[in-house]
Formats: sequence, C-alpha cells, structure tokens
Amino acid sequence: MRVSIILSCLLLLCLLGVMPAFHGDSPFTVWVSRSDAFVVGAIVFISCFTGMMVAHLAMAHERAEREAMDLASANAELERLACERTQSLSEKVVELEQARAEAVEANAAKSRFLAAMSHELRTPLNAILGFSEIIQRELYGSASDARYVEYAGFIHQSGSHLLSLIGDILDLSKVEAGKVELHCVPVRVADVVDEACHLAGARAAEGGRNITVLVDDGLPMLDVDRRAMAQMVLNLLSNAMKFTPPNGAIIVSAVLGVDGGISIQVLDNGIGIARADIPKVLADYGQATNPEVRKHAGTGLGLPIVSALMVLHGGTLELESELGRGTSVSLNFPAARSLGRGQSALAA
Repeated sequence: MRVSIILSCLLLLCLLGVMPAFHGDSPFTVWVSRSDAFVVGAIVFISCFTGMMVAHLAMAHERAEREAMDLASANAELERLACERTQSLSEKVVELEQARAEAVEANAAKSRFLAAMSHELRTPLNAILGFSEIIQRELYGSASDARYVEYAGFIHQSGSHLLSLIGDILDLSKVEAGKVELHCVPVRVADVVDEACHLAGARAAEGGRNITVLVDDGLPMLDVDRRAMAQMVLNLLSNAMKFTPPNGAIIVSAVLGVDGGISIQVLDNGIGIARADIPKVLADYGQATNPEVRKHAGTGLGLPIVSALMVLHGGTLELESELGRGTSVSLNFPAARSLGRGQSALAA
C-alpha cells in the first residue's frame, strides 16, 4: 500500500514537471522555458525515485533486522532445547549404564549363589542316595516289610533326579560365571557318540525306543573337550528319549560339512515343538507351552547348557522341529575344530 502511494505521488510530480514542456501557453512558462521544464521534470523524477528507493531500502533493512532478531531468538531457543535434551539423554545413559551394571552384578551374584547352593546340596543328597541304596538292596539284612524296599527305591529315584537337576544348575552357573575351562584333546566322534548312546541305552530300551547310530569311522577327529562333548550328546539323547513316545525312533548321525566342519545330529519322531516355542526352549529355564511337555519334569536347562558349551567351542546349536512330527538338533562344530587326516593319524 505504501509503495503504491509513493508511485502515485511520483507520477503526479513528473506530470507537473513536464506539463509546461507540452503546453506552451501554460502559466508555468512564465517562469521557466520549455527546455528547462524537461530538466525540472527529470530532476523531480530522479529525486522522487531516489527517495522512494531509500524509503524502500530502509523498510527492507528494518524488516531484515526484525527477522534476524527473530531468527537469533529461535536459534537460542533451539540451542536451549538441544542442551536440555542432551543433558536428559546423558542422564538416561548414566541411568541405563548403572542399571546394566547392577543387572550384571545381580546375575553374577545369582550364579555364585546357585553354584554355592549346588555344592552344598550335593553332599546331603549323596548321603540320601547312598543310604537309600543300602536299604533298597538290603545289604545289612532283609527288611521286615517289602514296602520299605519299594519306598527306598522311590527315595533313591527322586534323589537321583534332584541331583541331576542340581548338576544342570551348577553347570549353567559355571558357564555364566565364566569358570568353565575347556581341556581340548583329539577326539573320535564315533567313540563319544557310542559312549553317550551306551549311557542312554538302558533307559531307551526300557521305553522300547530304538537308537540308531549313523557315524562314519572315517570322519576327522575333533579337537574338543571330551567330557563336554559327551555331555552335549547325552543331553540331546536324554531330551529325545524324554519326548519320544514308546517304540519311537531316535537317530544319531555325524557328517562332514563342505566347509570342513562336523555336524552331529540327534533326530527323533517325538511330540515335537511348535515354531513359536523354539526360542523358549533355548532360553534359560524355558519350556514349551505344550501340555505334553509339561508332563515331564525338568529345569529347562538342557538345551541352554548345550548351546553355551557349543559357543565355548566356537560352534552353534541348530534346532528344527514341528509339532507332532519330531525334533532335530544339530551340533555344528567349526572347521577349525576338525583335524586333518594327517593330524588325526598322528593323534591316534
């Protein structure tokens, strides 16, 4: 609006300045000649235009100063908000680090407690097992009532189960506390598998389950902890027998991978595991939600212990299962654990 008024005034002044040049009889010609009128008009035009530009630049400068002040204020506000947010995030990071440290310490304390309690519980349990076995076998004479022998058998069975659970908890607590040291030696895969199958064979025969071993004697030897490897295979066999119905089939096999690693697989045609429950059974103390699984007692530590031992060997545990069709668990040892043919011969 202001610019329009200025332009109108400028046009009016220009007309007043050049009018004498076109109207010779105009009263203005009394004071100025026609040629001077053009000069006067041009001066008036230039003066008005210059004044308008100066006014316009002044307004633009004022507007720029206001915008600069607004921008500086907004920038200061943003910096204040950024500082507050950074401080808040720093405090959150400190809190999270403190919480993480507390969680790590609590987990370590739990592992130490479980390890200590497991050791403390093993002593009286061994006494219970020993004395119940004496009564069951009637080593110091016959019992007056046959039920005493039967009850002693129940005590021995329950004590053995409890001792195995305590052993699992102790093994896992040792792994979590980083106290498991591997004593690796060259091991024949077939020997360890046969040993584990022999230990599990009696229990499998009781339920009419058939264990088939498909392990080639020509496989390279593995540089592993023999006790840990036997424990892993035995744990997998125990799970397979636990969740495979009578007259079911269990297959233990070992193959050499294309990368030079060796995989030991335990396959069964048992009740299987739902896909959604697989992460649960691999977690500490986790069990599937299948009611059939709930019927079998256990801590849910078998597979986590095997997985932890495989990690210590640089390998992986792979579990595949389908509800109602069975389960396959593979121990995948890396190629670095496989000894070449020449090394196997020297180790033998």
